Amino acid sequence: MALNTEIITDAEVATLAINDVNFDEAYFTNYILTTQRKYIKPVLGEDFYNQILDQIETASISADNAVLLDSFIENMLAHYIVYVCYSKVHIQITNQGSMLNDTEFSNQGKSGDYAQSRDFYISLADDIKVTMIDYIKESKADDSTKYPLFNDCAEIPQVNKRGIIFYD
Repeated sequence: MALNTEIITDAEVATLAINDVNFDEAYFTNYILTTQRKYIKPVLGEDFYNQILDQIETASISADNAVLLDSFIENMLAHYIVYVCYSKVHIQITNQGSMLNDTEFSNQGKSGDYAQSRDFYISLADDIKVTMIDYIKESKADDSTKYPLFNDCAEIPQVNKRGIIFYD
């Protein structure tokens, strides 16, 4: 089993989700495996997830799984990774405490800007997830032999549970 196989590289995350050639990709390095385990594995199911990892590790990706990886999974995962490490990019922990990243050529975003920008990443990733599930279901309806390890996902795992909580 390819337990520690990464679906995406930190350079691919930066390319797919950030699009800034000056961005330090090292921010993503330690978050790839934990993020794909938290956000991708529940959607695909353990067996299908492990099949994709095994195929990545052995460089034997099936044509159907390559479509999922290229069209959905990598892009979705890149946006989840940025969402997960957004706070780390925004605030650095040093031996002197928490420090806001700042440069002489830009202005620091306000807290509302921060929240809105971070929410953008998870919302887009969630949208890609729903589109991927629809694609898989349509493919299976057209050809029942496609994606045999994918469970029908009767209830889509929702990561971002937005809403207002009222307390009495």
